[in-house]
Amino acid sequence: MKTWRYLVVFWLLWPAACAHGWESNRRGAYEVSLVVNGVELPVYHHRGRAFVEGWRGQRYVVRIHNRSPRRIEAVVSVDGRDVIDGRAASLSKRGYVIQPWSSADIDGFRTSMDRVAAFRFSDVEDSYAARMGSNWTVGVVAVAVFPERVYRPRPRPLPRPPYYLDRSEEKSAAPRAGAAGEYYGRGSSRNLGTEFAEPRWSPVSETRFVRQDYTRPAARLAIRYDDRDGLCNLGLSFLCHPYPPVYPPSWPPAYPPEPPPGPFAEPPPGWEHFSRWY
Repeated sequence: MKTWRYLVVFWLLWPAACAHGWESNRRGAYEVSLVVNGVELPVYHHRGRAFVEGWRGQRYVVRIHNRSPRRIEAVVSVDGRDVIDGRAASLSKRGYVIQPWSSADIDGFRTSMDRVAAFRFSDVEDSYAARMGSNWTVGVVAVAVFPERVYRPRPRPLPRPPYYLDRSEEKSAAPRAGAAGEYYGRGSSRNLGTEFAEPRWSPVSETRFVRQDYTRPAARLAIRYDDRDGLCNLGLSFLCHPYPPVYPPSWPPAYPPEPPPGPFAEPPPGWEHFSRWY
């Protein structure tokens, strides 16, 4: 009888959990993390969401783990902007193909086939999303995972009698491929954003990939970030203690970027030497 009562409680709570929009940086064989200086930032879980603490001026990398036996396509957005073309995030956008039992590091908004603009934590008003007019999505790194279709020989079907579809058995249309913000909600952390920072060498190549399901990803991962004050205000009380200010190191000025030749991310207005730190 106790087991049945627990099952009833679980099914009563499950719709509330779905309505709340629970999200995680890990699901099954897939995981996303933010990496600074080669070290993954610690993840804090609060009310069903994953958070990390960032510092202004830090350069970070989005690391995606694929611990499955199939290749996957990872469609990534930062602050609601697709990391490949820089426009509004959508499940129909191109993604990065990751090999089985491996991981991949995405180190910036792509500006060409061999260069990216680095990810750096910044003030919200200096973030790429704010400069492109979408600052309401600041503070969220979202990943949609699509496994590769596996082709197997199908057995020959047995003959069946004629069957007439009743109108009551028609299935509803599949959901459209929406933006990442439609699944993860609008960003609530407002102290930090991600800057369209200095150009970096990051060559990629194209490959053929067919999704198992084009519109429905196997996993939707999200990780939110903010500075310590912002995380404290969100309810992570164990971070609410004084700490000394940390200043990022000085970086040499980077060479001027080349204009993007194709469907890649466009620099925001006034993009020159990226911020006061460089």
